[in-house]
Amino acid sequence: MGRSTASLDAFARLDADEKVAALRGRTCPIEVIRAGAQDESRYVRGTAVRNPNAPEEVIRQGAGDEAWYVRQAAVLNPSAPEEVIRAAAQDEDRHVRRAAVGNTRAPIDVITTGAQDKNWWVRAAAVGNPKAPVEVIRAGIGDNSPQVWSAAVGNPKAPVEVIAAGARDRSPYVRRAAASNPRISEEAADRLSRSKAPAIHRALAENPAVPERIRVVAAMRAGVAF
Repeated sequence: MGRSTASLDAFARLDADEKVAALRGRTCPIEVIRAGAQDESRYVRGTAVRNPNAPEEVIRQGAGDEAWYVRQAAVLNPSAPEEVIRAAAQDEDRHVRRAAVGNTRAPIDVITTGAQDKNWWVRAAAVGNPKAPVEVIRAGIGDNSPQVWSAAVGNPKAPVEVIAAGARDRSPYVRRAAASNPRISEEAADRLSRSKAPAIHRALAENPAVPERIRVVAAMRAGVAF
């Protein structure tokens, strides 16, 4: 019996949880990944498809799976081809679309279109994508969902004026995103330091871009070590 056959036989005897654990290994044999992609469990198939060593044909196969969990896994694979990401951005399931438009390897037009999706969760992923064009990020602060606002304000490419707008927003989620942004201005950090929300003080304390004088006080108010 060859080593490949022995590996497959051992894999076949595992239960679903054990198969998932085996497929998460970076040294998982290719033949085992292929076998996992054919498993009856969607969680096993999804883990196989997401493995960084999965062959391209396994990723493409997963992209057409009946289960959204597996299709999402295909998009999240770092080796997913561009056409797989593009197709996923049009998927009927929001989980799959979100994975596609939030992927840093997604084409700009996919991200831009995703920022107009009917579902706020998908829009937030697009607006928060570090590859999102600045105009997409700016448009995000005009969205009717605070989660999309938060994604725009928290994007590491967000213009200073977008972060400043977030620091003035009523929503604590949006203000916390501003407090966490590495591009935050001293003026915005000063404004946020007057907040009564511990989560915002924690975010300021943990953001190395915030001036030390503000971080020290924020750490005390949040009850965290500085």
